[in-house]
Amino acid sequence: MRQRRKRRSSRSRSALFSLGWLRIVIPILWLAWIAVIFIFSSQSYQKQSIQPLLHRTLTAQGADKVLPKVDFSYDHRKYSSDSNPFGMIEFLFRKGAHLFVYGMLAILTAMLMARFRIRGASLAAFPLLTAGVVAVLDEMNQGHSPSRTPAYQDVFVDLTGASLGLLLYFFVRLMSRRYKSSSRHID
Repeated sequence: MRQRRKRRSSRSRSALFSLGWLRIVIPILWLAWIAVIFIFSSQSYQKQSIQPLLHRTLTAQGADKVLPKVDFSYDHRKYSSDSNPFGMIEFLFRKGAHLFVYGMLAILTAMLMARFRIRGASLAAFPLLTAGVVAVLDEMNQGHSPSRTPAYQDVFVDLTGASLGLLLYFFVRLMSRRYKSSSRHID
């Protein structure tokens, strides 16, 4: 009987420790992630451009081979894989970065909300609202950065990234619960 109590108390202490640890780490990660977003949006275009790297590592013919034949406009600029393959690759890289960064922001926000026992629709709504507010402020910040122009279309890209991140968060959470549930039935 005494050994059971000791095991239970040590288990509950370790569970409390890990929960307490997450309650400290997740808000720090969340704040750091937002800070990184604003640090990058404060940098000049020249400092962030990957075109010099692309020109050193890829030929125009090599770029032409990996890119589909696509022409489109975004924020009043024309992008063409034929006439400017390096610009097209950089554009795709930058928009992919937006998707990733805001997807992670939504995941961290959802983790933060879940740690504080926020459930239901709020667990989905608050990360999207947070991503939207940060995205708008990020675009406003770009308006004050050298050689950067804010684009409202980027806010939609950011919200798309946040939505995808949130879907991933809920999918992993669902799979984790199913796995835990099935492992309990096996024991």
